[in-house]
Amino acid sequence: MKSRKVIHCRPQPGFTLIELMIVVAILAILAAIALPMYQDYVAKAKVGAAVAEAAGGKTGIDAEIVMTPTMDAAKTFEATRFADPETPNCTLSVTPADAGKSVITCTIKGGPALVASKKVTWTRSENGIWKCAAAGIKGKYSTPVCPGDA
Repeated sequence: MKSRKVIHCRPQPGFTLIELMIVVAILAILAAIALPMYQDYVAKAKVGAAVAEAAGGKTGIDAEIVMTPTMDAAKTFEATRFADPETPNCTLSVTPADAGKSVITCTIKGGPALVASKKVTWTRSENGIWKCAAAGIKGKYSTPVCPGDA
């Protein structure tokens, strides 16, 4: 009787196609959940930065309006003490001070489409009270100091 040699096959190391497909499916589900949440986070941060940058000009305007309640646009912008109308988050503009009233507007630069090119506005009344509004920005992206649209 002849003896036969038995050849033992070792399993090849690695993953099967189905295992790889499961991993890809799990990653796709995680990405589908995480990306919208990240966009919301970035949008809210961008609005918060815009509110803060525009608010920086209020003190300078308050100080100048005491002496000169009516100023042209250039003098009003100079009163804000902004070095440049372009900041990392905003394009800043002001309205000429008129009888103690003025407006600082920040047009948001960049960021998610949810907030890009939207405006954050600080408005000063004649008695020196500042109010903020975030026009066209949903409430969930705005800040408590500067409410957006409902």
